[in-house]
Amino acid sequence: MKLSIVTTLYKSERFVKEFYDRTLKVVLEITDNYEIIFVNDGSPDNSNQEVLAIRNSDDKVKLIELSRNFGHHKAVMTGLRYATGDYMFLLDSDLEEEPELLTIFYKKMSEQNVDVVFGVQKTRKGGFVERITGKIFYKIFNNLADVPIEENILMARLMNKQYVEALKDFSERELFLGGVFALVGYTQLPVEVKKLGKGTSTYSTRRKLALLVNAITSSTKNLLIYVFYLGLIISFSSFVFTMYYLISNLFYKDYLDGWTSLILSIWFLSGLIILSVGILGIYLSKIFEETKQRPLTIIKKIYDEANTK
Repeated sequence: MKLSIVTTLYKSERFVKEFYDRTLKVVLEITDNYEIIFVNDGSPDNSNQEVLAIRNSDDKVKLIELSRNFGHHKAVMTGLRYATGDYMFLLDSDLEEEPELLTIFYKKMSEQNVDVVFGVQKTRKGGFVERITGKIFYKIFNNLADVPIEENILMARLMNKQYVEALKDFSERELFLGGVFALVGYTQLPVEVKKLGKGTSTYSTRRKLALLVNAITSSTKNLLIYVFYLGLIISFSSFVFTMYYLISNLFYKDYLDGWTSLILSIWFLSGLIILSVGILGIYLSKIFEETKQRPLTIIKKIYDEANTK
């Protein structure tokens, strides 16, 4: 049995050595046939040099250097497509997800005969605002998505080769891995784990908002359908009120001009139109990106056990 460990590098210089040492220890408890794949997602620090130093003593450590920063999820997919193990353990290198989870996940997979074991947080880490916004994210996503996902999912997961081969068939460029992981199907088992805090997140508020928009528009078309129904409801309501006021004006009483209600109606409908056009624009931009068929990432250099490409 061969075990592949896949992780990404972005401002990870200070974590690389400890990540490797702890990961290797738990891997050797399972098998001595392994590979540890680091994908450098345009990290601006010396993460590359740290991995190459480890390679001097362990040629089963591999490094994929991307030409620039393409984004966490795309870097993850690049690493999975390069991995060759019978089982693949995916986790982040910042040690917020402990490498020792491999032992727990492997035991669960063996005992329950499932295809995937993945981590979920029982309680989302961070402050009040981060916890609330995370809750809102999953509520919105699961109410719109065709296939719902577990709340507070982590990147840490152990997968068999059959599942990963099916995952590789998803070729979209606008990628939200949380949704894709669920769309693949197979038997998946969530396990509650504690996520540690190792420093400041590289995800700013703007990037988190962009992730929400990308997650929804990349994973489901239902938002467009709901916009259609909303427009239908407003059109029907407008027709009903128009008929009511027309009949009232003709047969019962005159109405004074209502500037406030008129302005509010214009603002509301104008905002709704702009929102609807904006949603359509986002989906059109997704189509634009997909039809260009650009590569998911650009690999600048690969350091593997045989040679350097």
